[in-house]
This record gives sequence, structure tokens and C-alpha cells, in this order.
Amino acid sequence: MKFRKGQSGNPGGRPKVLGEVQELARLHAPYVIAELARLALKARSETARIAAGRELLDRGYGRTRQSVEVTTPEGNPLQLLFEEIDALSRRTVRYKQYPKEPT
Repeated sequence: MKFRKGQSGNPGGRPKVLGEVQELARLHAPYVIAELARLALKARSETARIAAGRELLDRGYGRTRQSVEVTTPEGNPLQLLFEEIDALSRRTVRYKQYPKEPT
């Protein structure tokens, strides 16, 4: 299906039910985060502690990035482009200093 310039691909917008579910979930979010923190620290199962900790970190800092390595034959113009992108990304990535873990 092709849309005309300026025409929305979804003229009805998002379904209202989805918005209501999201709102309800957000109302419970503080309690869920507190429960995840409790589980991360006090759950009997190591698996449960790891899963809860991972969920907390994902929500606080975002999921870790997946890296993909792409190579091309020597002399291929795309290889030069990949090398340039790699060099630029290495210069622009800055790592944030995090406070030491409480003892």
C-alpha cells in the first residue's frame, strides 16, 4: 500500500486500549521496581537475584548494545566506509564514571 505525501500511514492513531494499559502499567511501576530491588538483594534463589538485578539495570541504564562485525574483501569501497565509521564511533563514545559499589 502506498501513501500520498503528507498522508498518515495510521490515520486512526494508536489504539486507545493500548494507552490505557500503558497508563495502568506505569501506575504500578514504582511498586514493581521496589519489588525487583527487594528480590535482587534478598531472594533465596541466585537465579532470581540475577534476573531481578538484570531487569533493574536494563531499566536504569538501558540494555547493553549488541555488536555486529561486518567485513568485506580487501579493496572493496565499503571496507573504507566501515573503517571510517568505526574510527568515528571510537572517538565519540565516552564512558561514564560510576560511583563505587557500597560496602
